[in-house]
Amino acid sequence: MKRNKVAGVKFNVTPKVAIRVIENADSEDVIKQKKKYPFILKNDVIVTVFTDKFNFSFKIKSDYIWNGADIPKPLWWVGSSKDNDYLVASMVHDFMLEFKQFIYNDVLKGCIAVSEYRRLTSLIFREILKDSDINCVKANVMAFCVDVFQMTLNRKAWRFEKDDQKLILDSSSGGGGE
Repeated sequence: MKRNKVAGVKFNVTPKVAIRVIENADSEDVIKQKKKYPFILKNDVIVTVFTDKFNFSFKIKSDYIWNGADIPKPLWWVGSSKDNDYLVASMVHDFMLEFKQFIYNDVLKGCIAVSEYRRLTSLIFREILKDSDINCVKANVMAFCVDVFQMTLNRKAWRFEKDDQKLILDSSSGGGGE
């Protein structure tokens, strides 16, 4: 079967990203969460993905929080985990992983294999990086590393029910950006 190619990713508005500020009144739990997920979306954004086989859209609501790009220190030659250039791409990628059950089952209606959805999230990440003027080689390396991580170290997060072939989340694997 021919694999999907991402032709483009568009936003209905420019995503407004902010850093979550730690305040004196914050509890220890809130401080911990703000350190783990330092970025917040300040407006609703509809993301439309164009592939060579189908198009789909989903909404990321205002106040969505995420941790930025998970780049291990040995790979910081590519860029650090908190680099502003990667924020929008990491936001969309983390959202698609955190809410993969909804996007795969309800938006895409399971029209592709789970492994292809996983791969598609990495291609979308790459496309947004390239649209953000990230060097094509760097965008390809980053997307490749993200995809390899999802295929290997994060395999548990990609389980599905055998009965109805619906994607489910393994409760031990956490959400998208973890």
